[in-house]
Amino acid sequence: MPEVLPASLLTISVDRSHVRPAFMQIYDQVRDLILDARLRSGARMPSSRDLATELGLSRTTIVAAYDQLQSEGYVEQRRGAGTFVAELVPELLAGATAARAVTGPASTPLAAPERPRPLAHMVPDLGAVERREWGRLLQRGFQNLDPAHLERGDPFGLPALREAIADHLKAWRGLDVLPDQIIVTSSSAESLRLVLAALFPVNATVVMEDPGYQDMRAVLAEAGQRVAHVAVDAEGLCTDRLPEGNQARGIVVTPSRQFPLGVTMTLPRRLALLQWAGAADRFVIEDDFDSEYRYRGSPLEALANLDRDGRVVYLGSFSKVLFRSLRISYLVVPRRTLDRFRETLQVRSPATSIVAQPALAEFITSGGFATHLRRMRRLYGQRCRALAAAMEGIGDLLTLQEVDSGMHAIAWSTPLLSARMTDVVAAQRAGAAGVIVRPLSPFYVAENPRQGLILGFAGFDEAEIRLAVTRLDNALRQQ
Repeated sequence: MPEVLPASLLTISVDRSHVRPAFMQIYDQVRDLILDARLRSGARMPSSRDLATELGLSRTTIVAAYDQLQSEGYVEQRRGAGTFVAELVPELLAGATAARAVTGPASTPLAAPERPRPLAHMVPDLGAVERREWGRLLQRGFQNLDPAHLERGDPFGLPALREAIADHLKAWRGLDVLPDQIIVTSSSAESLRLVLAALFPVNATVVMEDPGYQDMRAVLAEAGQRVAHVAVDAEGLCTDRLPEGNQARGIVVTPSRQFPLGVTMTLPRRLALLQWAGAADRFVIEDDFDSEYRYRGSPLEALANLDRDGRVVYLGSFSKVLFRSLRISYLVVPRRTLDRFRETLQVRSPATSIVAQPALAEFITSGGFATHLRRMRRLYGQRCRALAAAMEGIGDLLTLQEVDSGMHAIAWSTPLLSARMTDVVAAQRAGAAGVIVRPLSPFYVAENPRQGLILGFAGFDEAEIRLAVTRLDNALRQQ
């Protein structure tokens, strides 16, 4: 018999005509109930099945919302007992509630966006964006744009940009692909949605890494896919644990730099993964999110380079290495799947604005993008070393994992810190002190997840990094 929902949850509703996905609408409303203390710490949440029945939605939608809430520390899973509202730090809860009161609908004028605070991950150096040069590129590109592109244009994206991306991939990733294999999208999540629509049946089982990227997990749930999880160790995905038979139709994987752990999948495991894909006509979705930033040697070869049977779909993004609001990503699809993608795009409107595409194309072909990557690689390498030096002073609480690429590092909780608090509580304390870090454990679905913090270093100068580590140290040592 379904359980009786708390009165506060009965206020939740979903607008199916809204552009925001249903699972994010639910996330927004449950988060607000928690921050308003209408759902109190320790309160038991209804099962995903019961809430889905009450709202008339699919269970996968509710699971995606719960996963997002858990990843941000609002709820927690207790084995055999269900989902509960997390024990939030009172000061942080009060601060969040006050902030929402200030920025609510009655606030005028709207506040300017807040600059990212150290040590937020996936934040590039926004000061490195040459805005005057981008202004010229945008103006010139739009003035010279064929008017035919202003209506609908090519659903695969601007041809000039696809040609530029193909040249970039050959030079930086060793990928020899044709421009007609490239599709321009608005984000990696949008790329994944397109791949699922074109290549995967509804209710298919798709494998993900554990730990893995919650946004991708949420996209799979939103699309009605079942998710199977396979562990990651120091050599990357544990390919000997991949499901056999027809149970799984594909996998989303980050082989060059696993997210969030940062490890690289070894060559034997890459070959084993491709063999597994070929055994049952499966697809491998390779998310190559920040591999250009490697501080020792050249960027590693992409998994797609080893693909001889058209099994690998390659996802890349400019938003993560330039600036997030650019909203341009792309995917490279096997030639044998082109017809399926064309058919899918005939009924899906392109999600990427044409306005910035000619500017980005010129930025790449002029050599500006390669120069930017080389400059940022040197700068981020220095900041990575600054973080490592600063973290030496709190080595009794957190052990920084060695970093040779990317824009973030993992700091593992020591036994001393783990005995005093979880990584979720540690992240909340850091946030109350003005330092933004992500707890590692919510990225896992397995029992007994590893404890640690995700520290971003790319978008902050060395002085900011040192100050942030000092504040983190103080926050974690408070009784």
